[in-house]
Amino acid sequence: MILIYTFFYYFFFGSAVLLYGIGINKTTEINFFTKKDFFYLIKVILSILISSVLCYLFTDKILVPLESVELYPIVCLLIYLCITILLEAIVRLTTNKSATEFIFSYLVVLLSVTESNSLITAVIISLSCLVSIAVIIPLVYSFRKRNLENETEPEKYISRLFLFLMILFLIISVWDVMWINPEVIK
Repeated sequence: MILIYTFFYYFFFGSAVLLYGIGINKTTEINFFTKKDFFYLIKVILSILISSVLCYLFTDKILVPLESVELYPIVCLLIYLCITILLEAIVRLTTNKSATEFIFSYLVVLLSVTESNSLITAVIISLSCLVSIAVIIPLVYSFRKRNLENETEPEKYISRLFLFLMILFLIISVWDVMWINPEVIK
């Protein structure tokens, strides 16, 4: 049951996109998923999941016993780079297309390793971050499409987009403290 709570916490209240700002730039760039984006998405999902597992294991089994936990961001970076370069090479060899992406995936790996207390929790946090960005992409896409139809100036579009994301974040996070929430009533 705690795993389900963890998933929904990082999906709604601790959303990587809305709370931490991880992937906001990607949500404004990605259209609805096309065949071109399919290999990119598979590469990102695999690199995040494999890197999260390996980084957590390395941190838990090697850095914690050596009392060198401060080094985990560098270790995560090195592990993530190895995984993503390998997957990028596979994608380029099979499709002749680039699927490069760095900062979103690396930050999700860092978030999952930092805030997890077990291997399964690290995987759950990674998955919930991926699902949260997958849910926000259609919302941002529809917002962008609506503003392009109205021929909004680029400066106004960006400010409206961030206002839209802020309102979305407030709507989601207010539920945690609303009087309707059954956990608050107890």
